[in-house]
Amino acid sequence: MKNYKKLFIFLIILCIAIAIISFVYIYAKYTTSASSQTNMPIARWDILVNNISIKKQSDISATLIPTFPGNENIAEGIIAPTAEGYFDLNFDYTAVDVAFKYTISLKPSDQSPVTDIVATGYSIDDGAKQDFANFNEDITDTISLDEQNRTRKIRIYVKWNDDANTSAMDNAQDTESALTGNPALFDVNITFDQVIA
Repeated sequence: MKNYKKLFIFLIILCIAIAIISFVYIYAKYTTSASSQTNMPIARWDILVNNISIKKQSDISATLIPTFPGNENIAEGIIAPTAEGYFDLNFDYTAVDVAFKYTISLKPSDQSPVTDIVATGYSIDDGAKQDFANFNEDITDTISLDEQNRTRKIRIYVKWNDDANTSAMDNAQDTESALTGNPALFDVNITFDQVIA
């Protein structure tokens, strides 16, 4: 009888052990979990202006090279009263993955000896000149993602305004500005903003 009692206790312990193992195994099935990370590429935002990345450098002054073709009364490459010329802004947005809006603000610099330098208009990608109704207007446009061409050339036309009705300087001030030996300065500010849907 002692053996049966020991066998009976052994069988009970064995059954309890099997039940516990089975319960743990079954329970583990329903608490199995998995974890992971998903890789989400971040949109690129690297606009080049005249081959300079604006995310790395904000001053593009060295790349703004004005062209003054000259005429029979004014030498080429200089600005003088009534002289007209232009400079180019070349945008390259091949490394941009979002639509964006640009705004170009233009005005004579406060430090310029000549305050009569004005922007008269602009052209896009060598198209027809679009004249400003008033001098120094902002140029703005939105670049969408569906555009095939990922570059844009904007030519800004400038002149030394010597019109007696609209110029800020008289002839004596024009002459005085030339005697300073300082170059005429013109401010160009370009802002790029992502278009939010």
